[in-house]
This record gives sequence, C-alpha cells and structure tokens, in this order.
Amino acid sequence: MKEKRTLFGTVMISLSMAAVFFIVILAISWLLQYFVEYKTLGLSHEISFYNYIKYIPAPQMLVLVLFGFFMIGVLAKFISVQLKRSFQRFHLRFLESLQKREMMDPSEFRFQEFNNLAKLVNPLIEKIIFNEQQLQTIIDAQSNMIMTRSHDELIKVNRAFLEFFNIDSLEAFKAEHSCISDFFELDEQEEYLQPLVQQMSWVTYVQRNPLKTHKVKIKKNDEDYIFMVDAKLTTLHGIYRVVITFSDVSDMEFERRTLVTEATTDPLTQVANRLKFETILEKQIDLANRYNNNFCLIMFDVDNFKKVNDVYGHIVGDLVLKELANCVKNNIRKSDTIARWGGEEFVVILPHTKLVTGVKIAQKLRTQIEALEIADAPKFTCSFGISEYKKHQSIETFMHSVDTKLYEAKHRGKNCVVSVT
Repeated sequence: MKEKRTLFGTVMISLSMAAVFFIVILAISWLLQYFVEYKTLGLSHEISFYNYIKYIPAPQMLVLVLFGFFMIGVLAKFISVQLKRSFQRFHLRFLESLQKREMMDPSEFRFQEFNNLAKLVNPLIEKIIFNEQQLQTIIDAQSNMIMTRSHDELIKVNRAFLEFFNIDSLEAFKAEHSCISDFFELDEQEEYLQPLVQQMSWVTYVQRNPLKTHKVKIKKNDEDYIFMVDAKLTTLHGIYRVVITFSDVSDMEFERRTLVTEATTDPLTQVANRLKFETILEKQIDLANRYNNNFCLIMFDVDNFKKVNDVYGHIVGDLVLKELANCVKNNIRKSDTIARWGGEEFVVILPHTKLVTGVKIAQKLRTQIEALEIADAPKFTCSFGISEYKKHQSIETFMHSVDTKLYEAKHRGKNCVVSVT
C-alpha cells in the first residue's frame, strides 16, 4: 500500500525544488554572461563561478533577490492553498461524521497528518455514539414522555412518547404534526397550557416560570390525559436545546378534581354549595373593584316549602329542590353560577350583568319555575330578590341588601321579583 505524503515532506520538496530552480537560473545566467564576454573580448582565461557571484553588478543582484522572494511567495501560496483545502475537507467530513454518527475514512485525506488525525478522531466519535445510545436507553426506560426540542422543531423523543401516540418514529409524528401542542385541550374550569400563553409559546412560558405548576390536557381516543410539564434550557456555542418532560398525573388529577367537586357541590341538588358560592362571589367582587365589572346577585327560595314537606313528605320535598335546581341550570348562561344557600334557598351569580338585565333573567326564571310540572309533586312558586353590586361594597352589606329584597318579595305576596335600585 502506497504511504501517504506528509505535509512536512511536501513543504521540504517544494523548498528543494525552488532552491534547485533558483540555482539553475543563476547558473544559466552565468553561462550566458561568460559566453558573451568570451566572444566579444576574446578572453582566454576562465571566469570562475565564485568570481561571477562576487562581481555581479548591483542591478543584476537585485533582480536575482527579487526573483528569489517571488519564488518563496509562490511556494508559500501553494502550501497555504494545499493546507487550506485539506483542512476544509477534514472539517467538513468531521462535521458530517458527527451529524450522521459514523466513522471517518482516513484514506480520504491527501496528507498523512490529516490521515492520522482522522484515526484519532474515530475513537472519540465511537465514544459519543456509545454514550448517546446509553443515554437513549436510560431515557427510553422512563415512563414519562421526554422530548428534546430546538427553537422550532422536535429533535428527539423517547419510547414513551412513541407508545403514547402509537407511532414508530419521530419522523412519522412530524409528518402530520409540527408540535405536541396540536393535541392540547382547553378546559374552562382548569388553567391548562395552550399553544400560546400570554403572547408567547408554551415552551417559552414554562421556561420563564419554573416555580409555577404547569399542566396540559391531551385527548386520545376520546379519553382525557393530564400531564405535568417541565422544561429545561441548555445552550452551547449558540446551539439551543430544550428538554421537556411530560409526567402523567391523570389519576391524581381526576382524584383531586373529584374531591374538589365533592367538597364544593351540594349532594342533593348537584349545584355549587355555600362554600363554592362564597369563593366565586369573592372573585367577582375583586374583579368588579379592579376592572369596574358589573354583576348581579339573585337570591330566591320556594314559597311555602314547609307545607310541601309536611303534606307530601321530605322525599317529594327533595325532588322539588332537585328539579328546581335543574330548571334554573338549564335557563342561565354557562358563565352564571347557581348555588344552594341553605334549605330551600338558592343564589345565582350573574357576571357582566347590569340590574335591568338581571331583573329580566330573574323574571324568566320565575315564570319557568311556575310552569314546572313534577310528577307526584305539587305546583310551586318562588320569590326573588336581586341586587347589582356597587363598587367597594362589603360582602356583608351586599348580601344583606339581596336578602332584604327577598324578604320584601315574600311580604308582597310571593311569586315576584324585587330589586335593589
């Protein structure tokens, strides 16, 4: 096998060739001058090369020196071009080998130095491949979904990710989806991440708020999954990478929501209980004081409910309360809240509602309840008191004003709506 030429050897050969070429030119010029002088002057003695060099005129010597520098410059340019081309080729092949995770072929390089360097680099690439395979094995062993993302696309995912989406490779996922956020679901009752949060991408938002708990809701095969999300940023020499972890907390989340629902729902009527109502009312008051939002509060109860219990029994009385709650729920907006205040008394919060509109809603509810027919139960009516919140009014004062109007409705003959003007 032919041995590779070394860069040092190439430089030495080039210097030797330049020196030989320079001596040849010098000898030729000496011979020409000797021949001319011999013919014109008839010199019989020989002119030695030493004497020729010794007595070369200054202009002629300058030309020779400049010629020598020119040869050195040409040689330096030739060597730099060769070195630059060899280095560029090595650099490109090195980057390609790193990207594709494959060994370099030393025989591709012209000079022995780069050939030897490729042989030194190959064990490092092999070690990188081994470490990445080992790391991927560890990541694949995790039950959480783990993905690596640049600023605009997914780069790597683990086995849990592929199994969750029932795909064979990341390429299959990217062929149909640009990001996992395509699967994010919206929930009106919970604050789950969306593709855009506060005018920034969900990844950036999670990175910038590391102390906050981030959750997403993903629907797969008509089943909801809840994940806790964490994102860590790493950068090196301008390379941007984010490692994102999705931890499945569906069971814990659904259990938590069940407990919260049980703690804030009236067991008989399945509407909000008094605790939930007070929480929502405080929030509405805070929004009203901060942003000048209008909202109204309706309080109503069943007229002569004690008579229903006494005559028809508590089972029928409970049925009346349940059907009453369902009737009201079906005739208010999703943003409105009905809650059981206690016994046969209920309250309804109407956000973004002025008193005039609130009175119309209360009148509608009154007529719907009056027309309600329940098997094995008597016809019944309700009395209503309604008030619009005034800025910086205390909860106690506000509730008292509504309760007073309900009391007034009772004294006006019941089955009516009385408002606070």
